[in-house]
Amino acid sequence: MAIAVLTVATAAISVQPAVSAELKVAHFMPAMHPMDQGVMSPLAEDISTATGGALTMRIYPSGELGKGPVQQYKRVVTGVADIVFGIPEYTPKQFAKTGVVHIPGLFANGTEATNALWDNIELFEDEYAGAKLLGLWANNPSVLITREKPVRTLADMQGMKIRTPNPVMAALVEAWGGIPVSMPTTDTYNAMNTGVIDAVMIGPSGIRSYKLNETAKYVTTNIPSALDSFYLLMNNSSWDQLSDEQKTQLDALTGRKISLQGAKSFFEAGQAGLDLARESGVELIEISPEADAEFRAGMKDTLTAFLDEKSDQTGADAHAIAAALGSK
Repeated sequence: MAIAVLTVATAAISVQPAVSAELKVAHFMPAMHPMDQGVMSPLAEDISTATGGALTMRIYPSGELGKGPVQQYKRVVTGVADIVFGIPEYTPKQFAKTGVVHIPGLFANGTEATNALWDNIELFEDEYAGAKLLGLWANNPSVLITREKPVRTLADMQGMKIRTPNPVMAALVEAWGGIPVSMPTTDTYNAMNTGVIDAVMIGPSGIRSYKLNETAKYVTTNIPSALDSFYLLMNNSSWDQLSDEQKTQLDALTGRKISLQGAKSFFEAGQAGLDLARESGVELIEISPEADAEFRAGMKDTLTAFLDEKSDQTGADAHAIAAALGSK
């Protein structure tokens, strides 16, 4: 009899509707960062509205669920957070094929790059199999913010100490005759102010975020440069525990849709950064078509070597991936 009662009770439990759930969303930026304000907070509001409050999100900014952006992928895979925002380049071996999107000069803006990623998502989705891929997008190509010296031609870069955002840009700066310097973005303000570095390569949104308008006289806006990519990932078990209806609603709000929203937020933040620089008296420079051709010629061998290395790392043809990304 006890067994029969237990069986009935278990059956009754199994047909109960999904209970309300709160998802933990972790990122490492301040709460006012464009990605919080433009992506994560709107997603939290939209999913709560779509589910009548049955599915909600609580955002933990500034590393509240664990310091250090390098560990974001590990945090979502192990379930420390249900959803994380992160940067593939911080774990480059895990996301080696995704890193092809960082090729300098391949895209004019983050929206182009984001659409290219989703048009070719089958080339990258295996790198995200350890989690549910909610979003994948890119920001604007980096600009060159210089302390004292304007850069209008390749010759102007000779001997300049330049903070670079990723390994491929470091290799290019070296090929162009500059001296690449690796440092956290949080250190760039003081490094520019004190002359430790002569210039910073960074997405234009960084001008406002790190007050670089206070340290610079010039910004060269269109050197063929790299952009960064970003992901929004969900723990697989957390995804599996959602009801079918909640999964459908979350799918409708994420994917390409939220990715383009992320790219747009970065673009708008980048424009605000350039506007702030201009208002602060910083001169904005656009290189000429002749100078652009000179920079591209100077980086050709370095990019070939970069794609050869990516091919060796991944076992995939990185040259073909780059061609697919740049074909649209």
